[in-house]
Amino acid sequence: MCPTRKSPLAHPLSSLRRKEGLSHAGYAQLVARKHAELGFGSMAARREKVARWESGKVTPELTAQFTIARLHGVPRSEVLRLGWPHWLHIAGGSSVPLCAPWTAEETLRSLRALARSQQGLALDDGLFTICAAPLDQLVVHWQELTRTPPSPPEREGHPLADATVAALEARHRQLRRLCPTEAPSTNRLLADAELRVVTELLHTACYGPELGTRLLSAAARAACLSGLLAYELDDQAHAQAAYVAALRAAALVHDHELGLWALVLLAAQQMGQGAPANALRLLAPADLPPQPPSRTDSPLPSLVDAGRRAARTLLGRAHDAPRQRPGHTPTPSGHPSPHEELTELETLIRHAFTYDATPTGAVPTQAHPGHSRSSGIRARERIV
Repeated sequence: MCPTRKSPLAHPLSSLRRKEGLSHAGYAQLVARKHAELGFGSMAARREKVARWESGKVTPELTAQFTIARLHGVPRSEVLRLGWPHWLHIAGGSSVPLCAPWTAEETLRSLRALARSQQGLALDDGLFTICAAPLDQLVVHWQELTRTPPSPPEREGHPLADATVAALEARHRQLRRLCPTEAPSTNRLLADAELRVVTELLHTACYGPELGTRLLSAAARAACLSGLLAYELDDQAHAQAAYVAALRAAALVHDHELGLWALVLLAAQQMGQGAPANALRLLAPADLPPQPPSRTDSPLPSLVDAGRRAARTLLGRAHDAPRQRPGHTPTPSGHPSPHEELTELETLIRHAFTYDATPTGAVPTQAHPGHSRSSGIRARERIV
């Protein structure tokens, strides 16, 4: 039977809320919580409020719009430039919805959104910190999917040759070998191009479970590298989105070690954005792998220990700071400062992930010859 009239288009806010997998009430609570965290004051978390926004009859106050924009990775400048509800259409450009279903379809969608996102999207104040509740859900979903993974995606289309996938895997190793010698901006252009190629093949090529698994693994590694380079260039929104997309892809192919890499990188990013408690949440499941490590020389145990140590040092400093008298200089205790802890962690990650040929190469005990704080991941004063 032919329809007599067209169905009305969904409000863009309704589409964003559904992508997050939230009800009106759940989304209202998320917005109210973030509204208070941003210093805008308390806000009633009523489902009717969100429903009225989505009806098009009520326009949220500007502080509520800024809050929604922060949740979906949109700069305040775009909120002011485009106005409600037009700025909602650019929401989610470089971010990956944290509450989206953990399915093969959603993983491919997240990878494509990441690959097509605009490089250098900066938020108002450079922060893109995950709230505790979605972050805990992220870890739980990853653990559940790693234990009982869905079947890798299969597609009909132009046949994909095994040699093509092998060439992409070799290209990724070569690209990481370039990282010590080329500028991060140059390497990111190459890494983002690699991510676009792999993602496009995932959406258009014909492959079975075996090649699909290898393609998803390649996409996860490309996303991790793209995120690491974005982190160096202070594109924190892209870095976080890349790590979350990599975590989803690693879970689909049942690669626990690759998933831990994404968690370690995301934990370091959260510490760099002033959220060490989030880093500890991310690293909590690292001691409970569902399968033995694939290699005995994996750097992950060292990285997890360094990450936890840096996070605890940052938390301890935040706890002790109010007790210090103005102008008081602490007496050296012989323990590393938070700045040193983070610098050590960044250096370990840099060597383990970009200097070695594969993500599971051994972590060197000291910097490579000629490596300095200006040639590897920079020790950024703003972190602490």
